[in-house]
Amino acid sequence: MPIPMRACLPLTLLLLVACSKPAPQTTTPPAPTPAPTAATSSAPASAAGSATIVDTESEEKCTDEPRTDPDDKRPRCGGMGVPQSSASHAYRITLGNGDTITACDITQPFSGKIAGGMVNMSFTPTSAKGGTVLWRFLGAGGVVDTTYNYSLSGPEESMTGNFQSTSAVCGKAAGLTACGTNQRQALTSTWTRIEACSE
Repeated sequence: MPIPMRACLPLTLLLLVACSKPAPQTTTPPAPTPAPTAATSSAPASAAGSATIVDTESEEKCTDEPRTDPDDKRPRCGGMGVPQSSASHAYRITLGNGDTITACDITQPFSGKIAGGMVNMSFTPTSAKGGTVLWRFLGAGGVVDTTYNYSLSGPEESMTGNFQSTSAVCGKAAGLTACGTNQRQALTSTWTRIEACSE
């Protein structure tokens, strides 16, 4: 090689090194995040689902039917979730001859007419289980009175009423009063509880 070119060779090599591009650096890409599996994704849902489980068992059924059987323990719908009101004191009184009287509260004085309005019965209770009753017969320009004691027995839904006379029969007409012999008489009746009513 000629001497002039040999002297320029180191300079040429330096220029080649300076102008050459640096080699690209190799970097390791970050490891990918693993995708959630079915087990891990369903775990929160399962936990949330367990927190919202409710008891779907139906409550005891209620009824609005009148309570005619003393063994009927079904709750009344009107009383669900609230204190039960006291039982009705209203009754339908059926006498032996088929005549009926309705009393809205047998613990308070009440009255009713039978025999086509010719006989008035005025009850004066001393308790919910008995008292006295005045029978007044109207007709032929006169009045006939007699008094009975009465007592009630049996289940409150359907009680038996027993009447026992306590005085003689007295009649009043034209300003005169006449009484017969005191004859002890006994009568029976049926008292059936009904829904509450008002006079």
